Amino acid sequence: MEAIKCINCGEDIQHNFCSHCGQRTSVKRITLREGWNDFWARIYGFDGMFPRTLRDLTLRPGKVAKLFIEGNRARYYGPVGYFFLMITLFLLALSLMGVDFIDFTKNVSKYGLMPERGKGQEVAFEMLTQFISDNVKVIAFAIIPLQAVGARYIFFRKSNYNFIEHMVLPFYVQGHMYWTNILSVVYLKFAHSFAINIVVAFFAYAYFPFAYTTLFTDQSKWKVFLKGLGVFVVGQLLMSILVVIIGFIALKINPELYELIKPSNNK
Repeated sequence: MEAIKCINCGEDIQHNFCSHCGQRTSVKRITLREGWNDFWARIYGFDGMFPRTLRDLTLRPGKVAKLFIEGNRARYYGPVGYFFLMITLFLLALSLMGVDFIDFTKNVSKYGLMPERGKGQEVAFEMLTQFISDNVKVIAFAIIPLQAVGARYIFFRKSNYNFIEHMVLPFYVQGHMYWTNILSVVYLKFAHSFAINIVVAFFAYAYFPFAYTTLFTDQSKWKVFLKGLGVFVVGQLLMSILVVIIGFIALKINPELYELIKPSNNK
């Protein structure tokens, strides 16, 4: 086959794809059909990477993390990329379903998962949820290193994984759990109820430690499951402490916020 120049990097190409950058040799004009085909090629391309990632993260998430840590970068989506992809899909689901993020968050308290709030606290809560809505990716990211602290320095400190490697599984697991959030959005839209949040919470507490049982297979499954649950709880506790610290700083900077939450304004 006669070599041609790659339209992306300028290197010689003798096959269907450029060996330097991956650009296709044959590029068709932009049409609706071509755009659709390109979309599905990117989703299901790389030898079925996306569906394989979904399947294995559901059945054996620890295996996905282990292969990535060991250097296999072609079989699955990377943990950070998958994590942010799922957050993006969740936000897209909110937009497509016409569900406001703040309203979605407020629905949690209707099922006894948060205490009743006074008028001032309600205003402060709306300010908080607006801040979370504006910074959801950063806040979601923040808990990952906290969970890695629990794994690396408390529950799995004898493993050969370093701190960054202990972040791989939480990235995959936290990202994969956004499928349940997407399900919650759809259920809220059509059933006008957030009762399914109870199922979502149970799934989170079960799936997270289960993931560790498929990563550390040299120990008793129940022992690893309890350790994985410990990693989850430690991550939540550290996140709560971080939120409290940030809250104190916010109160110090903005005295008006204290006026909103003090008991005399929340009767």
